[in-house]
Amino acid sequence: MRKLLPVFLFLAFLTSCQTMVVTPKRAITNNSLELYSTYRVQTANEGIRKVKVLKQDQEKIYGKLTSGEDVVINKSDVRTVRKTNVLSSLLVGAAAVAAVVFVPI
Repeated sequence: MRKLLPVFLFLAFLTSCQTMVVTPKRAITNNSLELYSTYRVQTANEGIRKVKVLKQDQEKIYGKLTSGEDVVINKSDVRTVRKTNVLSSLLVGAAAVAAVVFVPI
């Protein structure tokens, strides 16, 4: 069990590296999503998909799935959009460790 603890901590860290771009309280706008960036999009009827945004207009998001399939998502069907940002999470974690190590109690 002790050997699995670092694996569980690493997986918990990776799941916490996501930023909520669109939520039910924060509606999607034309500048919410950056082109050619990868997002996890949760829709009302198709679940969560990892999509690379290629183009968007007033009503739809055009992208490509990780499998290479082209996809068109209606903006009205989008529940949440999450963007993975590992670098900022690593920096925050390193700053927290540095604060614990270098700041005397």
